[in-house]
Amino acid sequence: MTPTLYAANEAKKRLLEELSFHRLEAEGLRRSLEASEKGRKDVETEITRLLDQKKEIEKKMESVEADYVANFHNTEVYTNFSDYFAKVGHREVLAAIRSEHPNFNISSLEARFPPPDDGDVC
Repeated sequence: MTPTLYAANEAKKRLLEELSFHRLEAEGLRRSLEASEKGRKDVETEITRLLDQKKEIEKKMESVEADYVANFHNTEVYTNFSDYFAKVGHREVLAAIRSEHPNFNISSLEARFPPPDDGDVC
């Protein structure tokens, strides 16, 4: 075998080894790309599922809020608010009458419109 032919064969072997290495590298990259595409699809599916779940929760919240508003007058909070504002309103009206008409005797008004229960507690 001549030195030129030997060198050509060696170069051919190196090229084949490099080609084999690059094929393996390309196969690894292809698999990695497939895995990341699958991961991206999985993430998109999860995002869609979560957005659907969010819409469902928002619909339920609207229903719960509407029910709470519709039945607010039956709650303990409403009773406490109405008692509080009745007491405050009663006190403020009588205080306004006293300040506007200091010489006016409002004892008849106080007798006719007594303060709500526990009128002093606000």
